[in-house]
Amino acid sequence: MTDKNRRSVLRALGALALLPMGTTLVIASPRKPVAFPQYPIRLRRKLVRSLRGGATIEVVRDWSCRFERLGAGARLSGQQVGVSVQVPPPLKAMAAIEEQRDASGFLPLELDRTGLIVDWSQGQGVGARQAVRQAIEMFDDAFANTSERQTAADFVTNIGKTAAEMVSQIPQDLIYPVPGTRIDARPVELSEGLSGSYEVAVTVEVDPLSGLLRTFERTVTTTVGDTSRQSGEVWEIA
Repeated sequence: MTDKNRRSVLRALGALALLPMGTTLVIASPRKPVAFPQYPIRLRRKLVRSLRGGATIEVVRDWSCRFERLGAGARLSGQQVGVSVQVPPPLKAMAAIEEQRDASGFLPLELDRTGLIVDWSQGQGVGARQAVRQAIEMFDDAFANTSERQTAADFVTNIGKTAAEMVSQIPQDLIYPVPGTRIDARPVELSEGLSGSYEVAVTVEVDPLSGLLRTFERTVTTTVGDTSRQSGEVWEIA
């Protein structure tokens, strides 16, 4: 992947970033310079997608990464060193293909002196209002119908596609994120006399001394009646 293409990918992936949701307005404090580790780190990502009937798809990937000083910031380079895929038996062929795929195209990442990914997005920050607005717009576009309410099946399909897209996005502050928990939920009236809802939840933990990521967990739950489906991802650094 060329540098130009990698920057384009990061801009596309960065449309949502960390979702700082809730009813309390939080004024973000200025970010401070960080001390990049001199030792290798292990970056892990787990993707989970629930299927009809309670089945799930789970993909876990590991990258061995190292920080290299780059001006006032750093470059995080690395390579994939492990992958595991768990799927229902009918999808074993797909699992075999996924296990052979190298998903290191997002590396290397260039970070500024505060740990933010450089050239992550064109003029878009990680402020609470903007992130909430972007998230709501994504889901509104997915299921809004100007004339009719959606059926339950269409709602689940459209939200599922949008959720899969959302959890595939890399936050700009993934490596040095802001810790905390944010949740946002929206009810949706459907046709057939049914009610649905979707919920986005993000929980972030960091190392208290270095500020380096410990865990970034993001889940999207879609509910129709008594039935729920969940898509999610977990990033970890060890």
